[in-house]
Amino acid sequence: MFKSANGLLDFISCEKLDDCLYQGESKDLNTGQVYGGQVLGQAINAASDTVDEARILRSAHAYFLRKGDVNEPITYSVDRTLDGRSVSSRVVVAKQHGKQMLHLSASYHRAEEGLDYKPEVDVPSEALDKAIKAKSFYTNHFQSEYLNIIPIVDTKIVKNAMQFWVKTKESLPDQIDKHESVLTYISDSGLLFSALVPHGLQNRDDPDRPKIMMASIDHAIWLHRPFRVDDWFFYDCRSVSTSGGRALCEGRLYDREGRLFASTMQEGILRVKNK
Repeated sequence: MFKSANGLLDFISCEKLDDCLYQGESKDLNTGQVYGGQVLGQAINAASDTVDEARILRSAHAYFLRKGDVNEPITYSVDRTLDGRSVSSRVVVAKQHGKQMLHLSASYHRAEEGLDYKPEVDVPSEALDKAIKAKSFYTNHFQSEYLNIIPIVDTKIVKNAMQFWVKTKESLPDQIDKHESVLTYISDSGLLFSALVPHGLQNRDDPDRPKIMMASIDHAIWLHRPFRVDDWFFYDCRSVSTSGGRALCEGRLYDREGRLFASTMQEGILRVKNK
């Protein structure tokens, strides 16, 4: 197993067992099951190991099929679907106990020059600066071991969304594939939860809050331009639709200058039950 000076990189690393076959260890993050971002990050690590390092991750699309057992390792088999002149494609199947738990397709693209358009966005940088000075990070979040997270709670800024600043606690090496796999890991955090905001159900401590069952079904991420996850970036998560026991949410990720560098979408089961 790959070992580094960074606990998060070790956590989402994979051991190569054979050509296109990898294994990742699981960890209990006090969620009762394997965190979906862990499987996403390890799957991207496995896929990237089979791609020329000159090609960067363009997008990944995953289906969560079964919840993971935190006491068992996960195997990842990679299919080298395509290696074209500028684009590579991989399919990764994650298994536990002999059964598929995740199916992921990933596309890689040779870096090249092209048109560059991005919308102008004012990110709440003042809120970030104040929080850094006050050291008002999440301390009991299930990701607190690896990430610094600053929630945006000002309702004038939030506007019916789940928004937060985030960065890794430890510095990462410059290799872009490390930042790609860690970003994929982080991208699963908070996204589906934003579906509760329009309904006023995001406060877990509310005694009148009904019992809520949530589970990710599929997840997609697109990477637009260079970024670093060991520097602060802003994650804006918003509900697109809640209906029929499901929720669809979208996310936009910006650096400190307000440059959009990634986009996400996620659909999940969302059931509200009487206590």
